[in-house]
Amino acid sequence: MATEVIIPALGVIVEKVRIVQWFKSEGERVEEGEPLLEVESEKVTTEIVSPASGILGCILYAEGTEVPVTKVAAMIVAEGEAIPESYRQQVEEAAPPSAPMAVPSVPLAEKVPKSIKAAPAARKLAEKKGVDLSLVTPTGPHGTVMKKDVETYLASAILEKKPQKVSIPVRKKAEEQLEAISKEEDLFGKVIPMNRMRQVIARRMSESAFTAPHIYFFTDMNMEKLLIVRESIREDCEKRFNVRLSINDFLIKAVALAIREYPLLNAMVKGDEVHVHHEINIGLAVALDDGLIVPAIPQADKLGLGMIAQKRVDLVERARKGKLTISEVESGTFTISSLANFDITLFTAILNPPQSGILTVGKTQDRLYLEDGDVKTEKVANCGLSVDHRIIDGVVAAKFLQTIKKIVENPYLYLLSL
Repeated sequence: MATEVIIPALGVIVEKVRIVQWFKSEGERVEEGEPLLEVESEKVTTEIVSPASGILGCILYAEGTEVPVTKVAAMIVAEGEAIPESYRQQVEEAAPPSAPMAVPSVPLAEKVPKSIKAAPAARKLAEKKGVDLSLVTPTGPHGTVMKKDVETYLASAILEKKPQKVSIPVRKKAEEQLEAISKEEDLFGKVIPMNRMRQVIARRMSESAFTAPHIYFFTDMNMEKLLIVRESIREDCEKRFNVRLSINDFLIKAVALAIREYPLLNAMVKGDEVHVHHEINIGLAVALDDGLIVPAIPQADKLGLGMIAQKRVDLVERARKGKLTISEVESGTFTISSLANFDITLFTAILNPPQSGILTVGKTQDRLYLEDGDVKTEKVANCGLSVDHRIIDGVVAAKFLQTIKKIVENPYLYLLSL
């Protein structure tokens, strides 16, 4: 029986994706759970695995085609089984006239020729490094190029300083980077087209600013005790979890615990209804060269500080390499944006739609205060809270921010959540 390969729902605001590449061609054998195609939404790329074992009977959308979620993208059939005609007709009727119904031919420099057999991992590595697979010696079964073969070729190319054939996409990317560097100091008076990520950011921030009425709250948080606790457990945390605890880890946990008490900060507006999420997934804003992305730590209220730190390090690293999945970006229910590493003490932020709250964190600095007539110093960070006034009233927002402040200034409260 034929099995549909369906583009899954990949996030609360993802309506369609673009097919980046197919790892298999029509007529090839596929195994259940094997990566079958790669798709991208507005900010991230992800792989879709095969739902069944069999033969990839037909590819209904070509590479480069935009496909709405929940659409059938391909069919998997048993050996010798015919492809149901109704599926192809259904997609042909729904697809725009310009949308091809088969994998298009592309220049050999951009895609590995069908005559060259290559494992998906080898194909991806070759495209990433700009290697022409026709130059690689295969060691796999039936003359298949394996990932290790590409790695061997790369190592030998470095040792011998062998010139490599560079694919068109890789060459184009390098040229764009060189051009950007050359124009860095000559931007005045220039018209700079927005790339896709910047267009998405502009659209979503405009929608957020003009759709959700924002109100802002600020408070100073004494960081003295938290810094002492972090230092006291730093070494043990590094030994056990192999990561260094940051202030952001404490803030992520504090926000998650505060949301337990004020669930409306974990809600979104849908039409005339307020939907409160059942999970508390805290997003951390990560700056990229061409924009901003907010991967989320799932169920942060249920995780210890060490696990939060592990997940935070992994997400940030993969965000900067463009390796996040769509669900990791779209599943956030509240966001933290920190500029503590810069000389910024106070700032406001626009909500990350469709979320109802975002916490901003400024630089921790020394502040003078009087105690029994003596001048002393304390370490203080200013935090701001932006909320959607359609959902959250001022008193609720103020109490929520006070709760975060209480947890941060009294770190023993973290223990009560265990």
